[in-house]
Amino acid sequence: MVEDASESTWSNQGLEGRRSGSAARAPEDALRAPSGDLQSLIVKLLRVARTAFAWAFGAAATVGCTLPALLISRLPGGDPVVHRMARLWGRLCVWGTGCPVRVEGLDRLDLTRRYVVMANHQSALDIPVLMAVLPATWRTVFWAKRSLFRVPVLGWAMRMLGHMPIDRVNRQLAGRMLADTVRRVEDGRSVLVFPEETYGPERGLLPFQRGGFVFALRTRLDVLPVALLGTRSALPPNARLVSPTMVTVRFGEPIPTAELGVTDRAALTERTRAAIAQLMSGS
Repeated sequence: MVEDASESTWSNQGLEGRRSGSAARAPEDALRAPSGDLQSLIVKLLRVARTAFAWAFGAAATVGCTLPALLISRLPGGDPVVHRMARLWGRLCVWGTGCPVRVEGLDRLDLTRRYVVMANHQSALDIPVLMAVLPATWRTVFWAKRSLFRVPVLGWAMRMLGHMPIDRVNRQLAGRMLADTVRRVEDGRSVLVFPEETYGPERGLLPFQRGGFVFALRTRLDVLPVALLGTRSALPPNARLVSPTMVTVRFGEPIPTAELGVTDRAALTERTRAAIAQLMSGS
């Protein structure tokens, strides 16, 4: 439509020029018309180039961190080193996107304790960003959709680190996953859960699923609310092009569960949801 409008304007100006003897100005106006389209094309090409670099660099970081980690994990005392490499992987992946990351509230936490970290879910960047930010000493494991575990190299690394696939259909497998997570927590790990279990809306939160809260009540670990801001703008769901954007990871106050029972699950869910929503709003 822009081109049609430009041609129409040029044609009218040419006709007017023939009538008034000022046709020399028409070609100059026509040359100016496509400049906006050219600028948009350049911006898109730069985004494509940035995206190609980000995906290629992320793939190289995945291979470069995973293969040594597979070997180190077999050595005595290798587990802490492997989790440091996981944090390095997250930082490399985020650096490849060109997104700066700002962390708020982590310095107020007791880093010697373990938590059930619960965060809103906005983008495929959420996991690399959180792996880059969460302390390696927490040796954090997370629940992820089963399809990720079928990705070569990445799936091997996730299993090696103790991450677990979510099964939303098979209750028996879901119960087994919960029991496996409890064993990992008893080994001194924290757990990362996205209670929405899928990408949330641009604003607000989807309903929270019960699994993470049942787990928190069973293990008596404090729930740590976290808000992720900016990852959706950097890489929206179902998108492939990366837009370098400021990403903020905002930590809230831990929510104690030691005095709570199974009947308090709904109240814990609502309290966590309210805490994450407040962190997202910045209030």
